[in-house]
Amino acid sequence: MTSASTINPQVKGQNTQKNESTTPGLLEWLRRSSFDDLLNSEMHSRDFNGSRSEYIYMRVRLLSIIFSILSLLWIPVDIFVMTEDELSSILTLRLAYSGLFLLLGLSTKGAQKLHCAHWRLSAFVLIPCLFYVGTRLVFNHETNINGVLLGYSFLPYLTVVLLAIFPLTLMEGVRYASIVGITFFISEVYFNGSLTIETLVDIWLLTLLAGIAIWAQLAQLHMLLRLYREASRDPLTGLVNRRVLNKWLSIEITRARQLKRPLSVLLFDLDFFKRVNDTYGHLTGDKVLQAFSRLLKRDLINSNLIGRYGGEEFIALLSGKDTSAALNIAERIRKNCHRIQTYNSEGQLVNFTVSVGVTGLRDSDTIESLISRVDKGLYSAKMKGRDIVVLAEDNENAASENENREQQ
Repeated sequence: MTSASTINPQVKGQNTQKNESTTPGLLEWLRRSSFDDLLNSEMHSRDFNGSRSEYIYMRVRLLSIIFSILSLLWIPVDIFVMTEDELSSILTLRLAYSGLFLLLGLSTKGAQKLHCAHWRLSAFVLIPCLFYVGTRLVFNHETNINGVLLGYSFLPYLTVVLLAIFPLTLMEGVRYASIVGITFFISEVYFNGSLTIETLVDIWLLTLLAGIAIWAQLAQLHMLLRLYREASRDPLTGLVNRRVLNKWLSIEITRARQLKRPLSVLLFDLDFFKRVNDTYGHLTGDKVLQAFSRLLKRDLINSNLIGRYGGEEFIALLSGKDTSAALNIAERIRKNCHRIQTYNSEGQLVNFTVSVGVTGLRDSDTIESLISRVDKGLYSAKMKGRDIVVLAEDNENAASENENREQQ
């Protein structure tokens, strides 16, 4: 990346936070954990939701294929213990049960979409619930449940326990466990004619297993969030890193062309940042980077596609914004930098400004050409005296006119 004052963030540990080597205790874990993150997925980034969706998709697919096969392997048991009339109905149910799981396992649509993952997991829960109700209809008042139905009555418990292997939020875990619990409760009351002590004991056990499963789900989700953020977030500013930005940019380019909507890119570079580090020290430089990242989060609140590209460079992807709107946004951010008050350890006021390059997506653009063009716009802003916003297209047109004049 071309920049007059770019600093390698990895050199001598400059402008990075120190990692604590001690293992956090319970209070520290609670302090670091955000309940909103564990409650629902509204605070999760699009990239993390996509990764979690793929994680759920792979597990549902594998388990569905396994269940489809294991269901057929139970047929010899049915043949051995059931009457001819019961066997015909059960075989029909079992083949349908196996077939539905096979279809679910072979389905590949929407692997990285969270709503598709929810539909897939809902089907994974509903299939054994419907099969359980069907078997109760077949065996009702005709067969000893504790005998032949022993191989069927465990299905609600098994389904709830299997939910423990999915990284779900609290609301999601309660929702899926409730599907199983409500199905089990209604079935027991309907087929037994009343709410018996045995049914209450079964409901208590199912609730206990559901609670353990939900705890395991939250633990998995917390672990995935922590690993994801450590791998994708810049530890100093909390913004996403360059790897995630490139992934986002690829997705946004494809989406912009599919939906035929504009996409603009802003590239920011803090002016004379090396001078700030040399004059006030790197801890003050860290404060400046953090202050600017907070400014970006505030002024680009409707966009979560913001990241630290390296050193003192930041990128924002503005989906649905043309270059005219992007220029206005960049200019507002540039002016707001003048209002930020940052102080060093001695209480001295440290002012800083920012140069911004702006460009929009073209039909022939690749990630490389788009980044290269906006970088040229930023370089032009540096050459024009800094603390300015430059549209890369205007810069290219001016350069082309100068070349034509020289040739003439």
